[in-house]
Amino acid sequence: MEKPKPPLKFEVKITNKSKENLYGKAIFHEKSYKLVIKSTNSNVGIKIPFKVLGIMHEEHLVRLSGISGAYTEFRLKIFESSKDIEINSSTILEDVMQNIKKYDTMEIFIN
Repeated sequence: MEKPKPPLKFEVKITNKSKENLYGKAIFHEKSYKLVIKSTNSNVGIKIPFKVLGIMHEEHLVRLSGISGAYTEFRLKIFESSKDIEINSSTILEDVMQNIKKYDTMEIFIN
């Protein structure tokens, strides 16, 4: 049996919200990126500002969670972004909007 790969783990802080989006920052290996979580009817995916060999343009489990035990997750297709992190998922947006303060971590689990 193959050992599972560790997830890509980001520290997340949501700082603003509008009617249809959430805004904040995500920290990965001590580098800070702007974070936007958007509602969408299609194109469910996540854009990250770097390439990870073997996972781009494939679906992987993306989970936002917090120390309280709250979490939301969805399988999102991974794309490359020029500089920011952008999550296009109505499911994740709706769950996080319920209580922004509960979420402080984002993980991308590699298949």
